[in-house]
Formats: sequence, structure tokens, C-alpha cells
Amino acid sequence: MTLIEQIDRALALAANQFAGRSIVLDKLVHDIVATALPTGGVLVAALCWIWFETDKAGVHTHRRNIVTALLAVMAVAGGVWLLKALLPFRDRPLNDPDLGLRVPFGVDPTSLNNYTAFPSGHAAFYFALIVPLWKRSTRLGIAAAVWISLTICLPLLHRGDHWPSDVVAGAVVGVALMLLMCRIFGDTAMPARVVRFSATHPSAFYTIAWFLALEIAELFGDVQYYLRDAARLVRAMLS
Repeated sequence: MTLIEQIDRALALAANQFAGRSIVLDKLVHDIVATALPTGGVLVAALCWIWFETDKAGVHTHRRNIVTALLAVMAVAGGVWLLKALLPFRDRPLNDPDLGLRVPFGVDPTSLNNYTAFPSGHAAFYFALIVPLWKRSTRLGIAAAVWISLTICLPLLHRGDHWPSDVVAGAVVGVALMLLMCRIFGDTAMPARVVRFSATHPSAFYTIAWFLALEIAELFGDVQYYLRDAARLVRAMLS
């Protein structure tokens, strides 16, 4: 057993020690992870605040950066899904019989058997969203990182959904991909065109932006749902 595996097991046991003891606590942890408001909703709200923020002259100076970040985060989501599909499968801590984690109330240990644990998609996506907040303000970025650590990372460890190394790797991958995608999209004319479109066609722009914000807050859950259905249909047609 490697040192990382030893650390993983020790931290997984420590984070899981309060699971399966209180229905209220386990239900609260589940609701925090499963609902968009306390996680992605908070980050999207912060991005909206920055979008409407103006300088002393009344100019919206951050809009181009927000558009760049939103374009980048969609690419990051696709990159993380591809990475999870290509990397070797990794079982989740709750499914490790030798570890002996406590099963939280209301959690089915077999519900995630078909999904690899490495890297954590939640950590990758939400830490990627922290990047534009960090660029706006270091304090805002730190606050967002602490918030996501408490509302996403710790609950995932509590439930046994991920190993600590899954979460750390996901955060690193998310931030790295986000910085790369922001650099790529930022060097194009697309963000400026979107900003101009928001000024000339506000009704269309904000309608599209609302749907995009909803999907971002929910970690593109609907998109993943339809993609899985499409994959099942293709496999059925080919079999």
C-alpha cells in the first residue's frame, strides 16, 4: 500500500466517522450535495453580481471576463467527463469492504457502482468556477474555495463518495483546465461578440443566460442525463 493510499484511507475514515449516526445530519449532508442552491447556486449568484458590477464611470468592466469564464467552464465540464471516461476505473470508498465505512442513512452503496471515483467531477467543476471569482478578488476567491470545501468536498468524503485524493485531483484538474480554457477563449473575439450581443439583444441574451446559469448551478445534470440516455440508445442499436 502506497503512502497516498494510506493517507486516503485514514482521511476517509476520519471524514466518515459521523455518518450513519444521525438521520438529520445525513439528510442535511445529502441535501447540500444534491441541491444546487448552496453550491453552484452561490457561485452563479457571485458571477451575476460581478456581471452587473460597474466602475466609478458606470462601465461594466468585468463582463468580458465573465463570458470568457462561462465559455471555458463548459469546455472544462466536457474535458472532465472525457478524462473520467479514459482513466482506469476506481471504486468509491463506500464500496471498499476492507475499509468498513459507515453507510449514511438514506444512501445506497450500490447507486454509484457504475461511476468511477477518480477524479471528483464535483470538485473539478466547482473549483473551476472559483477561478473567475479569484481573478476579480483574492478574498472572494478564498471565500469561494472555503465555501466549496465545506459544502461539496467535506460532504462527499462524509458520504464515502470519493477518496480525498479524488477531491484534490479534481480540484487541481478543474483549476488547470479552467486557466487553460480561459487563455484560449480569451485570445479569441468570441467573448467580445457575446458582450456586444448582450447589449444589442438583451431579451435573447438573458433568456439563454438563464438556461446556462441553471445548468451550471446543477453541474450540467440535465445534459449528463440526456447524454447517458443517448449513449444507452446507441449501444442498444449497435447490439
